[in-house]
Amino acid sequence: MITVTEIAPAPVLAPFVRCYSLREFDTNGSDLVKPWHALHEISINFHFKALPCKLNNPQTGQILKKGNYGGIMGLGTQFNGELTFNGSYSFFEIYFKPNGFNKIFGLPASEINNLLVFADDIFEPNIKLFFEQLCIASGLNEMALLADAYLLLYLKKQKHADHKDAITHISNLIFKKAGCVNIDLLAYDANMSVRNFERRFIEQVGISPKLFCCVTRFNHAFAMKLKNPEMNWTSIGHKSGYFDQTHLIKDFKRFAGYAPLTFLKHTPLTDELYTNRVEV
Repeated sequence: MITVTEIAPAPVLAPFVRCYSLREFDTNGSDLVKPWHALHEISINFHFKALPCKLNNPQTGQILKKGNYGGIMGLGTQFNGELTFNGSYSFFEIYFKPNGFNKIFGLPASEINNLLVFADDIFEPNIKLFFEQLCIASGLNEMALLADAYLLLYLKKQKHADHKDAITHISNLIFKKAGCVNIDLLAYDANMSVRNFERRFIEQVGISPKLFCCVTRFNHAFAMKLKNPEMNWTSIGHKSGYFDQTHLIKDFKRFAGYAPLTFLKHTPLTDELYTNRVEV
């Protein structure tokens, strides 16, 4: 069982950060294999105890760097292999809203798509100090305050971090509606040509609005199945905005590497117990 507790960021960061979370579990000496399927949000993860011990990524051949305390997981647009855990784990996570990573750090999100980038390779030396502060924090509430302070230092340096701009509003709307939107209509509402809208969206979010809709819808369907294991895939596909079950299966093969039933059988997922959850 994986225990997860989420907490909201400070109001000033809420347009860019979905939540902070503390995730804890013990594999009791066995390997726990987690699929790295397509993801619709960027996260930063800090490990306090054991580290993931293996990454099998047939697409990129990426391996885990031993001894690294944290890293950034970029948007995923494909199945990127499997992470293996073995030991006692506790890690703090920062989950960004669609263009939040770009808005706060001013870095192009597209450069970390489908990658696990280690913290020391991308951030200034103060990231290590931030991690050391997290290690001695009394709990998630104090960790959240430390994360607020750390992220605000970067946000204040950005000249164009307006949370009311069109791309922030639209990308958050796509996220909230689980990808079930009309892209052309959104571009029209933003008073942009479709081409200009797509260019700016890719700059800030990292992928095209159409692909972001697809990945978000896939994750919504997958999360629905985990929450409601008794629900059949036909119902999930309908509630998630898929045309039919064939469409759902096609997306699963594209983003998870397998058809839905095979994916869950290939990598059984551990139950997650949320003691507190931040709703979008």
